[in-house]
Amino acid sequence: MRLAAALLAAGLFVACLSPAAADGCGPDRLERGVLARVGAEGDLHLADGRVLRLAGLHRPEPLPLRPGEPIAFGLLGEADRWSRLPAVVFALPEGGDPLWLQEHLAATGRAAVRWEPSLAGCWALLTAAEAKARTRPDLPQEPGRFARIEGRVSRIGEGRTAHFVTIVDGAGRRITGVVQKRHLRRLQQAGVDVAALKGHIVRLRGVRSLRNPQAVGLSRAEQIEIVR
Repeated sequence: MRLAAALLAAGLFVACLSPAAADGCGPDRLERGVLARVGAEGDLHLADGRVLRLAGLHRPEPLPLRPGEPIAFGLLGEADRWSRLPAVVFALPEGGDPLWLQEHLAATGRAAVRWEPSLAGCWALLTAAEAKARTRPDLPQEPGRFARIEGRVSRIGEGRTAHFVTIVDGAGRRITGVVQKRHLRRLQQAGVDVAALKGHIVRLRGVRSLRNPQAVGLSRAEQIEIVR
């Protein structure tokens, strides 16, 4: 069962939901809850004590929600070390249609989309929504933080254990995508030829290296988007 079917089962179907959401995107079921507060990192604290993390997004803010408002959500996995449950979440405005928060925040430039296996079926929807945003959030450049970087590939290098994709962004900064050789077959099967990226403008998504904030680890095709 996908997002559209889950919405139907919960009595929340909205005609404006993208048809693509009916095939391959979303959880098996939705629950209803009441929002108690929104945390500093965009986490949703429910009245029953549970905490939801908006899966597939990085540091979403601000959220179009207020304490006491009802929401619908579908859980996508176990809680993390901060006791947050990954979920897809719908706002339920009174007298209005359900609003899929992940898609809405990406489309309005209020969050960066990041790869998450539990939302693999929603990836095309979320990146398409993000592409519509007129402005995009600034992302921190500290090591260990998620990064979304766009630029032209100036060099492809090869080391003993990894390939290195060097891009130059709009500000002239050099950033390197690091692809471990053990991941090359997975990328090739998904249609990404690392050696053929030189000269292309690409968008990379990943976590900055703890040793070098200008290096981003890449292991899946979804982290490498060829812009042109």
